[in-house]
Amino acid sequence: MSAASSVSGTPVARVPSARSMSSVKKARRVFRNSRFAAPTASVSSSSDSPDVIIIGSGVGGLTAGALLAHYGRKVLVLESHYATGGAAHGFQRKTDVGEFRFDTGPSFFAGLTTINALNPLAALLELVGEPLETIKYDPLGTFHVEKDKPGLRRHADLSKLVSEVERFSPDGAKQLNDAVPRIREMYKALSGLPTPALRADWKVGLMIVSRYMKSMSKLGPYAPVLPNPTVGLLDFLEIKDPWMRRLADLECYLLSGVDASGTVAAEFAAVFGASDDLKQSEFPKGGAEAITDALARAITKNGGEIRLKTHVDQIVVENNVATGVRLKNGDVLSAATVMSNASVWDTYSSLIPPGSVSQKEKEDAMGIPCSESFMHLHLGIKADGLDLTELGGHHVVVRDETKPIDAPGNVCMISIASVWEPDMAPEGHHALHAYTMEPFEGWERGEGYEERKRERSDKLYQALERVIPDIRERVVLEMIGSPLTHKHWMRRHKGTYGAAIRAPDMFPGPATGIEGLYRVGDSCAPGVGLPAAASSGVIAANTLVGINEHFKLMDDVDAIAKKAGRFVER
Repeated sequence: MSAASSVSGTPVARVPSARSMSSVKKARRVFRNSRFAAPTASVSSSSDSPDVIIIGSGVGGLTAGALLAHYGRKVLVLESHYATGGAAHGFQRKTDVGEFRFDTGPSFFAGLTTINALNPLAALLELVGEPLETIKYDPLGTFHVEKDKPGLRRHADLSKLVSEVERFSPDGAKQLNDAVPRIREMYKALSGLPTPALRADWKVGLMIVSRYMKSMSKLGPYAPVLPNPTVGLLDFLEIKDPWMRRLADLECYLLSGVDASGTVAAEFAAVFGASDDLKQSEFPKGGAEAITDALARAITKNGGEIRLKTHVDQIVVENNVATGVRLKNGDVLSAATVMSNASVWDTYSSLIPPGSVSQKEKEDAMGIPCSESFMHLHLGIKADGLDLTELGGHHVVVRDETKPIDAPGNVCMISIASVWEPDMAPEGHHALHAYTMEPFEGWERGEGYEERKRERSDKLYQALERVIPDIRERVVLEMIGSPLTHKHWMRRHKGTYGAAIRAPDMFPGPATGIEGLYRVGDSCAPGVGLPAAASSGVIAANTLVGINEHFKLMDDVDAIAKKAGRFVER
């Protein structure tokens, strides 16, 4: 690489920047650096035992913990990492030109501050008194779907998107335009059953019958297609144009890691509909970690505790009942309920003691297909002469439109967070994250590892050159992450980003064959993104409380929706 300096090593914990920032940012940084100092673990007694121990502090675990703490449960979150957030944590790098701050995972956000049917976080964060400050913008980003052609501006408003599609396929634009009214009707029907109303036990029937039967009846016309693959929904909407169906494949891939033949239609309809309903995307001030910081504050201010650098070795199971956890240092912590935010594969292979579940349950869990891992580029780049006001901060590049969408390295995602949050890069520079799917198999540390990382990351540079042609000459900081990097920092089986369960197969939900042991996270709900993980946390938390407490919660959620003018009549 020309004049760039290649930097490697371990990302360090976030520290206060020398640059000026608002009091909100200062408070957030003090919080991250003082609230979660790793305490010495101790053996708990019955008098001071938490009600729930949550293993891991990803978005699913923190969401469940925040809601359970709101319900009045005593929550203890155990995190082996130095920071909360899982795939949504952030890190920083100091260089000669100043400090760069990066997100590790989620880049595209919507519904963080406006009540909606897709993302439960807007309602939850308002409920627990931790609303986010965000930057709103449109379009979401630019989809570079064909070489040597201007990219498609992915507007949230479907009417605007129709105009964009028309540049590529007039027939596809007409079919999408004809489908928009039905998409909006479908989303309105889906909105009648908000995620916070859901739980994973038989009592969900009581909730639906008492409050949501009229709303559920509106889903009747769509019932045959919603649980099935999105290709059936496209047929239902009479979207037959090959170019438009290719775009649907790309949208599905970004949502769930599989194309329209494997993404459940309900998820696709909810995302498409919510995008149109909200009319804009959002970026949280402070980056993705601002979301997990808010959830963590909701836990601690309601009497919960989060311990960092605290590694759980195994779940303690007695007579088929989870009674607590054993830490790596040998200490045992007791709780009436244990919730694993580790992946389904790590939970069953490492955390559950051998012989504690049936062989069939373990084989079924370990047999759940997982998405590929990732190649990452975290770059600090010079911003001289670069007008990202026009270019935008989000880009999706299809490197070869003749290859399948899910071919490794074919779809590359680019997020330049400093477009919305300038404090994430030194003045005159930008912080950039590019990533693409990469198979885990074949990766080993040792001789040739660094060379392979550089060779496999070149496809990301090729994608970046479609957006910033002289990108290689602009780099002042380069960090390359492989599937092994992803596995190490995310503590995840094969470095995967989540389950790749193809519709109509169902996600397993939070329950296990062990009483008092539940799961939460992206391998419990459809999709690999933040809404899926957050939804799993909400559903798991609701499952652990009585129906009357859940009814009261929904009264509060309805009050928030009414105040915001977002209540859906039912």
